[in-house]
Amino acid sequence: MTYKDQFVVEIRSNNKILRMRDDFVYLPFGSEYSIYLKNLSSRRASVKIHVDGQDVLDYSSLILDPNSSTELEGFLSGTVARNKFKFIKKTKEIQEHRGDKIDDGMIRVEFAYEKAKPIRKIILEDHEHHHHHCHDYYHWWPQWTINGVYGTAEGLSRDSVTYTSSMGAMNIQANNSMGEASEGEVRACFSNVVQDSLGVESLGQPLADEGITVKGSEIHQQFRYGSIGELDPSEVIIIRMKGIDDTTSAPVQAPLTVQTKLTCSSCGRTFKSSYKYCPNCGTYLE
Repeated sequence: MTYKDQFVVEIRSNNKILRMRDDFVYLPFGSEYSIYLKNLSSRRASVKIHVDGQDVLDYSSLILDPNSSTELEGFLSGTVARNKFKFIKKTKEIQEHRGDKIDDGMIRVEFAYEKAKPIRKIILEDHEHHHHHCHDYYHWWPQWTINGVYGTAEGLSRDSVTYTSSMGAMNIQANNSMGEASEGEVRACFSNVVQDSLGVESLGQPLADEGITVKGSEIHQQFRYGSIGELDPSEVIIIRMKGIDDTTSAPVQAPLTVQTKLTCSSCGRTFKSSYKYCPNCGTYLE
């Protein structure tokens, strides 16, 4: 689990939370996994996700309501996730066919909170005849719009509210209510797409612990269309994935979860994963 500025990201496999070790999670090659997101803030959050440098939300974003969560099970196509995330070993054959990317094996979650709306103040002036005159003081929000995607795993529909933006490229956002829109209508919003990853030439054999995420088993997880207002600056959480255990240099046989007990390399005793140091001899636990 990774926590940053009231936002939580977890990687799960077989409904179990994978334990983080120095920004890495460890799971066997061939495993399927999901990305769990939780917004602990009092404001809505817009979330973008890249895996191996690929935008897995089909150039859209997810919207999480305050104090809410969602679990993305796989690659989004339009408004439906149709295939699970599957982590496989990057073989020489795969490397030669698709090439190497600098961000292979990396999950990048970018989130931004919706800007707080100004409070409307009403001041009442009391004159000698006890007539009250109301004066409204408020700020106009610039109207800008997005036709967005708005969703969790619970269902999908379309928000007809649109704003007009003065800011160039538009996003699709996600939450859990509103009516239907066509996939073509959604795709029309995006013309300026920037690829996050950089291609690098292959240099010999892939490293033993290198893996990539591909499309796995079929699913049908739906999301809904929606919109969100102007956003604060974004923040990024990065999680890296490995299929080889650094401590043993052996392939990971079972996902390293938060329930996995740790064994002290010095005295051999086992402890809960929440322990950082061996209570018996003081050795750092890995």
